[in-house]
Amino acid sequence: MRKLDFFKPAKAKTKPYIPKPYDTPTKLGIKWQMAVKYVPKDCYTGAMPDKFYQYTIIDEASRERFIFPFKEQSSHSTIQFVKMAIRHFGYKPKIIQTDNGFEFTHFKENKHIHPLDILCRELSIEHKLIRPRTPRHNGKVERSHRNDNRRFYQHLQFYSYDDLIKQMKRYLYTSNRLPMQTLGWKSPIDMRKVLSGASS
Repeated sequence: MRKLDFFKPAKAKTKPYIPKPYDTPTKLGIKWQMAVKYVPKDCYTGAMPDKFYQYTIIDEASRERFIFPFKEQSSHSTIQFVKMAIRHFGYKPKIIQTDNGFEFTHFKENKHIHPLDILCRELSIEHKLIRPRTPRHNGKVERSHRNDNRRFYQHLQFYSYDDLIKQMKRYLYTSNRLPMQTLGWKSPIDMRKVLSGASS
């Protein structure tokens, strides 16, 4: 070791990142989490090779979800899906939270505004990005995807895009009506009725 090494200033220690406690909304339409997952290729029995993607939005308060399959993972699909979700729920959220995927935001600083941000501005919705490589911040939608693998994709066989749409629609209807421990054994639909002031 050279003598000069003794006189090198010690490197400043960076403070470890400590996530803040997550504040789950207690009212409908405060925040939606949105994500995309790849539909397992072994579920597809069609002749032509093709890829399919499940887009998912979940209302954090009620845990009610909207899902729909697309043939491409793109900003165009994202825009179409958000509009479909607003029609499904019957209201728009104050915040849409996503990861940093190219279908939701630009990878690098860009003079062009991402199409999702344009839509959010038009609808007065805040688009919130989670920290890179922290999927736990979108934990509710990510956990719902794991449930989809177990409840849906593990048993799914579809022969066409239209067939996938039909089967996913039926699955969505059922999954939104399953009791959840985190909701006091109410289903997302039951919780939506409670939060909207309707009688259960």
